[in-house]
Amino acid sequence: MFPSSTPPAPRPDPQPVRFGIIGSGFIAQWFADAVAQESAAQIVAVTSARPERARAFAEQHDVAHAHTSVEDLLSAHGPHSDDPIDVVYIASPNAFHGEQAIAALQAGFHVLVEKPFALNLMEARAMVETARLANRFLMEAWLSAFEPGVARLREALPRLGRIHRAVLVKEQFSSRMSAYREGSLPATFDPAMGGGSLMDLGIYPVNLAIHLFGRPDRVTASGQLLDSGVDSHGTVVLDYEHGEHSGLQVVCLHSKTSQGGVDSMIASDHSALVFDDCQWPRRIELHESGSGDQRTENLSVRRRGAQLRYELAEVCRLVRSGAHESGLHPLYASEAAVDVLSQARAQTGVRFPSDPER
Repeated sequence: MFPSSTPPAPRPDPQPVRFGIIGSGFIAQWFADAVAQESAAQIVAVTSARPERARAFAEQHDVAHAHTSVEDLLSAHGPHSDDPIDVVYIASPNAFHGEQAIAALQAGFHVLVEKPFALNLMEARAMVETARLANRFLMEAWLSAFEPGVARLREALPRLGRIHRAVLVKEQFSSRMSAYREGSLPATFDPAMGGGSLMDLGIYPVNLAIHLFGRPDRVTASGQLLDSGVDSHGTVVLDYEHGEHSGLQVVCLHSKTSQGGVDSMIASDHSALVFDDCQWPRRIELHESGSGDQRTENLSVRRRGAQLRYELAEVCRLVRSGAHESGLHPLYASEAAVDVLSQARAQTGVRFPSDPER
């Protein structure tokens, strides 16, 4: 018998992963841009502390539902509702990440929460425990873990041999600095919102160091404080005293008052990886010296699409597969970063209203 000449019926596309968004600022806009390029994702609803911004966001991105509160969003889109949500993406100010993540997990949703994961270690551990009890997916939206440039760094690291020093830089003049200097208090410089350079930008080099080398043994930090009580720029030094990277020192530079322009680097005796941006490396070079020769190999990558494209695609894959956390950016790494940031804040003198009493 010959096989039928009738082609098989096409398989229906799987149901997209349905998102509800808390927040309507620039990072939520980035997320919507990524969803527009990812067939596996769909935005069902949005809410914001300012309802008019939620409505404007919904209209701009063709989102069906704009809610006036987080509670309304969570109650309106459960699994048995007319328009259910699978994942709540939290893009609100830093101070609300922990509270909102726990509420969403307890309501039965998976959660993707923007960096920083939490403001302190107690809050981070409560989030992880809530996800475990609820049997839900939880991940910090540190986009760098899923970037092709960071994958290239992971691939190239073994070529360096024993690493002694790394300098990881994230400096970017804040668009809100002018408003702050004129007397306003934007969330990014407000301690009640969990603001400051360390929390907004220092998280990138700190997370990258933990991603590549693990949890450090010692944290030493300094910084310059604004009158509001948060830092404008600073330095975090991570020392590794035991294990595979014993003797390694990582210097993390962060600033919201300078434009940057200084490369990051990871170095051993005779080799160094030099790259342009520790948030999303693109220009990457391997410098090797020996026997009087200096060789440079171009390891640069091209990234394509929206800013959050790679992160979003991985979250959709993980949620569809039934995973409860990411193998590339696991929850213990997010907890470790929160611990480092908390130690650095304590040494720098930045305190938030939600910090545990010492």
